[in-house]
Amino acid sequence: MFLIEKSGQCMFFYKVFVFIALSFISFSTFCQSDYPNRPIKLVCVHAPGGSADALSRVLADRLSKVLGQSVIVENKPGAGTMLGASQVASAQPDGYTLLMASVTTLSINPSLYSQMSYNPIKDFTTVAMVAQTPSVLAVSPTLNAKNLKELIELLKANPGKYNYSSPGQGTSAHLAGALFNSMAKVDVVHIPYKASASAVVGLLSGEVQLTFENSLVPFSKSGKLRPIGIASLKRSISWPELPTLAEQGLPGYESTVWYGVVAPSGTPVDIVKKLNDSINLVLGHKEMIDKIKSLSGDPVGGSTEYFNDRIKSDTQKWAQVIKAAGVIAGE
Repeated sequence: MFLIEKSGQCMFFYKVFVFIALSFISFSTFCQSDYPNRPIKLVCVHAPGGSADALSRVLADRLSKVLGQSVIVENKPGAGTMLGASQVASAQPDGYTLLMASVTTLSINPSLYSQMSYNPIKDFTTVAMVAQTPSVLAVSPTLNAKNLKELIELLKANPGKYNYSSPGQGTSAHLAGALFNSMAKVDVVHIPYKASASAVVGLLSGEVQLTFENSLVPFSKSGKLRPIGIASLKRSISWPELPTLAEQGLPGYESTVWYGVVAPSGTPVDIVKKLNDSINLVLGHKEMIDKIKSLSGDPVGGSTEYFNDRIKSDTQKWAQVIKAAGVIAGE
């Protein structure tokens, strides 16, 4: 009799446990299907006022309309974009805290810093790439080179004589120049400045003869600088008349600053899919395309798998460049 009663109690508690578990799963599924039911925070790893901030805000505005909930941008710059990334990496994986990450955050920092507060692969789930801004190789109009062929010939004849500017050690412009030196087999000396504007002024004033930047359209079209080529594999929709460096004789040369949305690792698949679908929808709108063009960029979009592959391939590429050039962040 005792065994029968004990067995009955076990069965009762088992049924209660199953009921609670199924109720939790049903509630969780309902919450995910109801996503989003409150505002979403999009953390931007760059300071207000720049291109990344502008891109984050226009994306947030368009996503708010598509998702039916406010998407609020929170700027969290600092520590080479790692401050904001760390905050999102440790956030709840519920789709309500997202990160507008850059190539620096996910593909360059791992080779620049021996210690990081997040793991770009393990701590994040990719959502979608948003846009990319190719670097532009520009030279002083006083330099006797009107295209890439003439420039490389001039540089090879004068190793170490000419300089290129960047906003600092380990920046995308610095690495673009290091990659150019390697692929073109030339020796152009790197001169780091403290900001992009200063790096451009250095070229305008004649302190340096080359630069790799992505905001040179006004200076180039006014004749103050001479654009040689754009550093994307295909011509940019924001500057279609400017040939790529790849098509001019450096096949495979690419140096773009890209941005994409990631979520904390463990974010439910259906939430990630909804966000990916929404971002791709937004990127197809003419207003969004025009805004990205005004920032000298190209819309990207695509699947989460494409974004994953891009992170991994760029991590490998920039690791090789950083090691070969002996680049150390902040020095």
